[in-house]
Amino acid sequence: MRVPAIVASAALLLAACGGEKKVNSTDTTTMAAPPAAPPAAAATGATHEVQMIQEGPNTFKFVPAELTIKAGDAVTFKGVSGLAHDVAFYKDSIPAGAEAVLNANIQNKPQDLATEMVQDGNSTTVSFAGAPAGDYKYYCIPHMAMNMKGIIHVTP
Repeated sequence: MRVPAIVASAALLLAACGGEKKVNSTDTTTMAAPPAAPPAAAATGATHEVQMIQEGPNTFKFVPAELTIKAGDAVTFKGVSGLAHDVAFYKDSIPAGAEAVLNANIQNKPQDLATEMVQDGNSTTVSFAGAPAGDYKYYCIPHMAMNMKGIIHVTP
């Protein structure tokens, strides 16, 4: 007597949860597509180099740590020592409108506003074409605790 009651309860539960979709029903819900990211913009100006360096067991830095460039320039971040580094821009320390531009211009990014890891001898380039003027503060994710940070001032 228990088994038929359990089977009947399960059938009733399944019917209430799922059921068939009616053929003539109209579904008016649609998923909105996320806004498209702007296309990557090629640099139209000079290319500057920032070296990523380890000096001693706990000293990691960008050289130069402060750089002034023009809108349209590019910055190449070159791994010199310290095995691997990346460049991550602080979301709250970049000009309004810069996030979408940086995300479009950073190639092979593992997450928003961050470059891939760069091994010694390799480099990655970030174009500031289309980027608004202002200050762009950045850091190295694995060496953040060692105060590896920098700032790029973009002028019009």
